[in-house]
Amino acid sequence: MADPKRSDSYMLSRDSTASTRLNYQHHLWQQELQFFLHPSVPEPGPGAAIADVATGTGVWLLEAARRFPGVECLGLDISTKQCPPKVWIPSSVKFDVWNFSEEPPSSLCGKFDIVHIRLIGVAIAHDPSPAIKNIAMLLKPNGYLQWEEMNSAQSIIATPNDTTKTEALHRMNNWMMAQGQSTWVPRIAETLNTNGFHNAQRYDVELDMSLLKFYTNIHVSVWAEIASGLPEGEGKDEFARTVAEVEEEVKQGVGYGRAKYVFVAQRDDV
Repeated sequence: MADPKRSDSYMLSRDSTASTRLNYQHHLWQQELQFFLHPSVPEPGPGAAIADVATGTGVWLLEAARRFPGVECLGLDISTKQCPPKVWIPSSVKFDVWNFSEEPPSSLCGKFDIVHIRLIGVAIAHDPSPAIKNIAMLLKPNGYLQWEEMNSAQSIIATPNDTTKTEALHRMNNWMMAQGQSTWVPRIAETLNTNGFHNAQRYDVELDMSLLKFYTNIHVSVWAEIASGLPEGEGKDEFARTVAEVEEEVKQGVGYGRAKYVFVAQRDDV
């Protein structure tokens, strides 16, 4: 399959369907992880501050505000179009625009006890070091980073029987593997330890097969979003055909999912 390119750096959509997918995805992740903050991250008390980078719809941040009363919660993203308006959310929650490829404003530097990130790999082609250095600036000395990504090396394509076709899904998986995240994501802990953090640890989370059908729906939705946003041309047409073929395979009971990584690190005492 060809390697189609979008005209901007964000490959997905920001419409109501995409927002629904993100909210659905959040609850699947929470079921699978079985923790909100990793046990190695101390729970924040009143007066603490949490930042959620690439907050999307803000669903993770709003849950943080419910879990930790009195904690200041800030969601940051290159667009806040998917976030709820100020009048609908607790006073402890705010959303603002920030691109993690740039240094944060001085008003945010060294402010947060915890920074959370989930699934920013789609926005980083190869080297995450510049983004890591910028994200580190948000944290207080020895503050905690929790970063969650998919493990593309453990992609599962499951079928209900030996005769079910999976050719299109294998093509799509090969395309995803070719995007580059598979090379740097497993080494995030090592990269953190050389870019402003210490005590970085990687925790591997196996795929819960009871959730495979639900994750399959998420992945197909993502690929459909990518297809709809590609510029017109042969690459778009081929990609869209593959998505349609994948959907037919899924109707026959094929499932697709990935294991996950959780990385935890502390900012250096600067």
